[in-house]
Amino acid sequence: MRLQLYDVESSTKTTILNYCSYVQWVPGSDVVVAQSRNNLCIWYNIDAPERVTMFPLKGDIVDLERNDGKTEVIVSEGVNTVSYTLDEGLIEFGTAIDDGDYHRATAFLETLEMSTETEAMWKTLSRLALEARQLHIAERCFAALGNMAKARFLHETNAIADQAAQEHGGDGTDHYLVRARLAMLDKNYKLAEMIFLEQNATEEAMDMYQELHMWDECIVVAEAKGHPMLDKLRRGYYQWLLDTQQEEKAGEVQEGQGDYLAAISLYLRAGLPAKAARLAMSRDELMTNGDVINRISTALIRGELYEQAGDLFEKVGNPQKALECYCKGSAFLKAVELARLAFPAEVVKLEEAWGDHLVQQKQLDAAINHYIEARCSIKAIEAALGARQWKKAIYILDLQDKQTAAKYYPKIAQHYAALQEYQVSFPFCTYIQGCPVPGAESSTCSC
Repeated sequence: MRLQLYDVESSTKTTILNYCSYVQWVPGSDVVVAQSRNNLCIWYNIDAPERVTMFPLKGDIVDLERNDGKTEVIVSEGVNTVSYTLDEGLIEFGTAIDDGDYHRATAFLETLEMSTETEAMWKTLSRLALEARQLHIAERCFAALGNMAKARFLHETNAIADQAAQEHGGDGTDHYLVRARLAMLDKNYKLAEMIFLEQNATEEAMDMYQELHMWDECIVVAEAKGHPMLDKLRRGYYQWLLDTQQEEKAGEVQEGQGDYLAAISLYLRAGLPAKAARLAMSRDELMTNGDVINRISTALIRGELYEQAGDLFEKVGNPQKALECYCKGSAFLKAVELARLAFPAEVVKLEEAWGDHLVQQKQLDAAINHYIEARCSIKAIEAALGARQWKKAIYILDLQDKQTAAKYYPKIAQHYAALQEYQVSFPFCTYIQGCPVPGAESSTCSC
């Protein structure tokens, strides 16, 4: 049978063995022992089911005994019985965790060499220690894991907590700075901000966001509290964006502050002419600025964003340029709609060009109607035949003179004759060379 671990809290199942003949908890711990074919499988930390210790077996597990601080797996190997002793230190870790004795758990782990199992246990202990606000133990865990950034951050936090404990009693973890730093460690920056602002510690909240380069949030806090350094903050943020070559974000900042010309210049520097065009088309005062429109349209055409350039030219009342751009960008729907209003004589040519474009894109079926609109019957017939739209091809052929249509009849006749639909194929059949119908090349054609 498969062995599955069910997480009661999240209601999720995880398959940890695809084949299992024995499984049991070690009494008084969270350690699991199982057998999978010829392997003894041990999970010293079930919170990390992917971390499994395996040993080869020759027989079958029959029992699990724990006496006098010693845990043994009893294995039957034919006429003999063999016992395998488990690592009591690792088992004791789980027991200490269950008892909430994190100091004892740390002591056990410090006696062990680093391995995949002990690494998983250090991670589990770090998480539980943070939840219980046993910050010195959490600092030790992160140091053991080699996460020096978190270890240093917790070391500084412990110093604040120890000082608060000396001044106000308790363990110091209720001090607002400690609570805020723990929220930051959990990446819950909004909670940290709320803790700071509850204590009217606006500067600390702003410093937190500046250190994390979360300038938008920093400026929001400064605005909400009417901070006197708000303008300096905005200038510093803008300069930092420019220094780090984030022209797009700098443009968004300028757009938000109403400096649209500066925003457009930054968007163009960032190689985002489409974004500059969107802003220009949303502001009437920019649409009358010929220099701005010229710069944006030049950048759009250079970037081969012809459809957006067409939209811009249409918006400023230059339909000729707009039509040219739509055609270059293969935006034929917009081109035809514009031509119907401004250049009715061009509609037929555009429909034919649209059909040609669709044929190049292998969309023969879609091209047929555009060729019909353009009165290009030959192209419409060839598109219909290429798309295997036989009925549509017949319909178009019926509207043509016999001389034009004659050369397409054999292909249609052969198609329907191959399907043995002779009643349909006969009107198009003129003793076709190579026709599959019996007697096709004689006067006794079975059609």
